[in-house]
Amino acid sequence: MKLARCRWLVVQAVALLCAALAHARAPLHVLVDNSTEMPQGRFERGYLVGGIHFDVGQALAGKLGREANFRVLPRKRVIDELLHGQQADLICGYLPQWLPGVTAWSRPFLPDEQWLLSDRTVPAPRKLAELAGQRIGTVLGFVYPEMQQQLGTGFVREEAPDAGANLRKLSLGRMQHAIVGRLQFEYQMRLGGYKLDLHAPLVISSYQSQCALSRHSTVSLAELDKAIAELQAEGGIQRILAKYR
Repeated sequence: MKLARCRWLVVQAVALLCAALAHARAPLHVLVDNSTEMPQGRFERGYLVGGIHFDVGQALAGKLGREANFRVLPRKRVIDELLHGQQADLICGYLPQWLPGVTAWSRPFLPDEQWLLSDRTVPAPRKLAELAGQRIGTVLGFVYPEMQQQLGTGFVREEAPDAGANLRKLSLGRMQHAIVGRLQFEYQMRLGGYKLDLHAPLVISSYQSQCALSRHSTVSLAELDKAIAELQAEGGIQRILAKYR
């Protein structure tokens, strides 16, 4: 009887060890929106190969003892994949109001601002309310809660596939206002890709974005927050951002 119990305990211990090893070897599935632009993401042949999302995903995977596996998806599929997919651990660089329905969120850690850019051919807006009824360059599928709250039905969106398209429209005089993230705008201006004559930007919001964690992930929220905290304490996040400034 004792021998049989010992054998059972050994079998259980081996099973637990194998499960732990398999867990440790499982890749970290990081989702990325395919409309992401630099400095957030650089793609080659449909694969994410660089940018802030790539560096953050690699750094988090390293802290969690895993390898990063980047899955590139259309923005409209991200929420469904996080809620129901079996190969989706997380997506970073978002806020809860941008992904309704996702309930597990990491600690905030990626600083950015959302700016309203206005061409000098029109008066500089002093507040968002002055823009009611005017066409504003936006990205298709993206949520702008502050604009909706301030303008309501007066928020007139002119959709584009990405922020770069809106910057091109501004440079060609095809629109007078557009919304863009500070990191992206400053990166593009450093490259000198657009000729723009703009007023000082109007800050719509300042925030620290987070990672949305799938309920099906084998990574716990506590583990994810610990990994982020370690990166912050080591200066890892600032080093990543500094590469693109």
